Amino acid sequence: MVNKEILISVDEYEKRVAVVENGQLEEFFLERGNHEHYAGNIYRGKVAQVVRGMEAAFVDIGLPKNGFLYVDEYLPETFKNGEYAVETKESEKPPAGRQGIESLLRKGEEIMVQVLKEPFGTKGCRLTSQISLPGRFLVLMPYNPNIGISKKITNEKERLRLRSLLREIGLPKEMGCIIRTQALGLGRREFIRELQYLLRLWRNIRVRMARHKAPALLHEEYGLVLRITRDYFRDDIAQVFINTKEDYKRVLNFIKILAPHLQRRLKLYRDKMPLFEKYDVERQIDSIFIQRISLRKGGYIVIERTEALISVDVNSGSFTTTDKLEQTAFLTNLEAAKEIARQIRLRDLAGIIVIDFIDMQLESNRKRILQVLSRHMEMDRARLTIYPFSPLGLVQIARQRIRKNLENVIYQGCLACTGRGRIKSIQTIAIKVLRQIQNFIFAQKKRYLKVTVHPKVAVRLFNEDRLAITNIEKRMWVKIAIFTDEHLGIEEVKFL
Repeated sequence: MVNKEILISVDEYEKRVAVVENGQLEEFFLERGNHEHYAGNIYRGKVAQVVRGMEAAFVDIGLPKNGFLYVDEYLPETFKNGEYAVETKESEKPPAGRQGIESLLRKGEEIMVQVLKEPFGTKGCRLTSQISLPGRFLVLMPYNPNIGISKKITNEKERLRLRSLLREIGLPKEMGCIIRTQALGLGRREFIRELQYLLRLWRNIRVRMARHKAPALLHEEYGLVLRITRDYFRDDIAQVFINTKEDYKRVLNFIKILAPHLQRRLKLYRDKMPLFEKYDVERQIDSIFIQRISLRKGGYIVIERTEALISVDVNSGSFTTTDKLEQTAFLTNLEAAKEIARQIRLRDLAGIIVIDFIDMQLESNRKRILQVLSRHMEMDRARLTIYPFSPLGLVQIARQRIRKNLENVIYQGCLACTGRGRIKSIQTIAIKVLRQIQNFIFAQKKRYLKVTVHPKVAVRLFNEDRLAITNIEKRMWVKIAIFTDEHLGIEEVKFL
């Protein structure tokens, strides 16, 4: 019996969400107060520059760096008057069937755009004017009249039923929808409720578009808590625990609109023991980024990230329960395929992922490994393509990144080794110290606590996290004194 739960932990320093299946961490999300989330936001932007050679435009949306809009991501319908055309000389016209960016956009034009990808490094946001508004079961496309269905819904009868159902309900003429995987088996009532919600949201965006000049934010994508509620809280989730009243009420009101039948599964966590500690999630989070992952039968996999790709190496290790080499390789690969799918989701590994399974001679075994890997990757929400075994025995996966790299949020480049290694950032260490303080007080029932940390961590605690310490003191009736010791390791903590 599969028992899936969502654990939502919100505190002064960050919001964390864990999706747990039978006690095992399957997916983990983190959002900090100092991290702005832009993907999904909709803006009224002003074209700052049109670059003909790149077939793209830079658009000012009010952020430090201009967004980047490719010609293929642009639709003329997003102009405020709905129509736009520019005549060009025959010699300047692009190949038949495609207009050049300079014939579609001019510097100073104001258009509605949506952020596709977060800014990265020196690059600004990747933009599109093909607006989409995601719901739990449907994605409304105001400027695309087509109806699409998730590829993960493979049953042809169900695909026909869902498409017919949406057409019966009816959409405004110029609009279309994508039917998400979660819509499998749903009926007319759920579709109508969701469409009404999305159409109302779109009307509000259009009103703001008419009232504000560029650059202006027209719609802000939900924060982590509501986003996870919308995308992950489905009928297969047994319970959702939230540790703060404010967020519990917000999610409850949200669920009442979109999925009233799930209200009873939403729980306010009231226990004094921290939520993630009680469900043994804290320990599992600490092990997310270790390179070597042990398998139950004695084998292991090694995950390494490079500039060009991510390599995953499968090894049999101490697994020797069979005398046949082919059988040993197959059983190890079988277990590894399931764990690799889980690790890809947990770490949000994206780009080109190359898996070096243990060599197998039988083609039937290779097909079986691919089937198992594909089946477990079906749970992944990112777009991906799995390629068959290459002549060298390698399997390649091309996977879309769906959020900011978690490793880059939690870790920073190591100054001591000039960036060749990784250590936790001071903010991450300080947050962990604050949690350790609470756990220590809870376990030891202290009224006065002396905490000794590395000087760099102490600076963070004395300044940015001073309010968090004060709140702990008030909430747990304790006096906390912070001391420094330069001889301690950067992650070491001493309690007295």
